[in-house]
Amino acid sequence: MLKLANQILDIYDDVTKDGIRKIAAFFPDVEVLSLEKRAELDPTEFGLTLITKEAGVLNKFPIADKDSTLISNYYFDMNHKNLPIEAQKIAAYHIKQACDRFGVKTASSVEALAPDDVLSNLYYEKEIGSVKTASVIEIDLSDFAQIEKIASNQTSAQYIMSTPSRVKLAEQYFTDYHKKIPVELRTKYARAIQIRANELGMQKIGGVVGKYASDHYSSHVDAHLEKRASLLDAKPVMRQVLKKFAAMKDLWSAQEFAQNLYAFDKQAGLTKYYDGYLQNAYETVLGLENPKPAVLFKTASKSLSDDQLKMIVSSKFDKIKEYFGKNVADELKKDPQTIFEGLPLDHKEVLVNIANGQL
Repeated sequence: MLKLANQILDIYDDVTKDGIRKIAAFFPDVEVLSLEKRAELDPTEFGLTLITKEAGVLNKFPIADKDSTLISNYYFDMNHKNLPIEAQKIAAYHIKQACDRFGVKTASSVEALAPDDVLSNLYYEKEIGSVKTASVIEIDLSDFAQIEKIASNQTSAQYIMSTPSRVKLAEQYFTDYHKKIPVELRTKYARAIQIRANELGMQKIGGVVGKYASDHYSSHVDAHLEKRASLLDAKPVMRQVLKKFAAMKDLWSAQEFAQNLYAFDKQAGLTKYYDGYLQNAYETVLGLENPKPAVLFKTASKSLSDDQLKMIVSSKFDKIKEYFGKNVADELKKDPQTIFEGLPLDHKEVLVNIANGQL
């Protein structure tokens, strides 16, 4: 089998766009998610996240909304045989869940291959000798499903996360399943993990745990508040309350503001847009601490420094715009490091190749 990174799997691999033309013949109003919007998706909003042998990350089959799910459903049906069977099952399970959620009729291959449950959407490729195979790491994470106990009682958290390896498993559990945890408990759960990591002398945890445990404001808060305001045209009083609320942001810590915004969203009826048009209140407000590393991206053979990134977003702006669209290119030019860190790994690799003159 060819390397997974070289396979045609979803619409973003389909250079000829033959697949989408077939889909559009039956669904002429279907809309394809732009590369800019795709770059904003969480890895859990894809049917499959491939971890390649080189530790690269490839997100495939977006399922964040109805149209993306419909497209991924059909692309999976056309191309699933390009994947090993375990990867097919993982992708089929998550695509089927999304189809059920959005009322999309599942393709026959999705129905046939979807198992009753899977641990996550992760699939790990590895190489044994000259034969590429893959493995799905099966780990018992049931202890970490004691959400309220961990979120509300640090003694319980200490007992369940008794060693650094158990903290790592808790981090894995939260990363994979945080969207199934009640919104109001996610930050408490994440903070319990972060506190326990600190108690055990571990490095500060980043990623999804780090974001929910953070007491730092995201640089995109104002933009997300504007999206909320756009949904309140029919509720002028609530729109005015939101405007006043936003003006008071500096009076609260980020965690306090997130908690208050969540209460507002519930009162304004905006929580129904969560995980779709809106990020939830905590994802909206909280952001990771952002130290400026000298090297932003590094593999065995490639690297990209902060200075290189700043140089190419100016000198090779047109090429970046060609690959990612004007919106992403403009955002990279405004805040290169923050936007770069939020891009999927395959997008980062394109930028590294542009910097190294390979594209």
